[in-house]
Amino acid sequence: MSRSSKLTGGTALVTGAGSGIGEASALRLAADGWSVVAADVDDAALKALRGRDARIRALYCDVQDAESVAEVAASIGPVDRLVHAAAVSRLGSALDQPREEFDAIWRINFVGTVQVVRAVVPGMIERGRGEVVLYSSLGGWVPARKLSAYASSKAAVNAFADVLAQECRGTGVTIRCVCPSQVDTPQYRRISAEDPAATAHRKGMPTDVVVDAVERSLGRPSLYVFPGATAKAAILLKRHAPRTFAKILDRQTR
Repeated sequence: MSRSSKLTGGTALVTGAGSGIGEASALRLAADGWSVVAADVDDAALKALRGRDARIRALYCDVQDAESVAEVAASIGPVDRLVHAAAVSRLGSALDQPREEFDAIWRINFVGTVQVVRAVVPGMIERGRGEVVLYSSLGGWVPARKLSAYASSKAAVNAFADVLAQECRGTGVTIRCVCPSQVDTPQYRRISAEDPAATAHRKGMPTDVVVDAVERSLGRPSLYVFPGATAKAAILLKRHAPRTFAKILDRQTR
């Protein structure tokens, strides 16, 4: 159990646990003594994750399917920490990306967030305790070319998390909305290889850096977590020097 967490362990549900940040979160929580339920649509990845730590229980879960989410929530009982990391990204222009692809990104990234939260958080409120970690992205604050679907879905996650935090105030449930910049995940590497400019030609930070930032944040009152120096600098620059920031972003993403 992380010394920064208010909880002393219990049951953690991690979505998107087959790879990337979700995988790193599941392994960290298991190592810290949590009973971890890893959820994903990738059965092969879940099997590999179980092979790395036998303390992790793996369940198939499609976050865009309300019934799938409800079945998982019902099967595991009370959840003390929810780590919602399931998300997808596909490159495509704002005007030309196929609607079916655009809509699928929104169903997974935003609707999936809503469905998982609604399946888990009411129980936390009833028990008067719980930690909710929702993974958004710096892209929700600083959109870039060819990422309109992803960026807009993550901006919606930010707004949802903000309202959720307001409504959970005083209930004993802690909400964190995590907005990292580029993270070294299989999905990020795929996008970077497809179009390096779409990722500003940057190498992704290690997933453990992000997980560490989340753990530290649980000892502080702030809703948003911006792991890494790049995210913090981008937020400040866009807010206080928007023209300069626009020029930098334009240069890096061409």
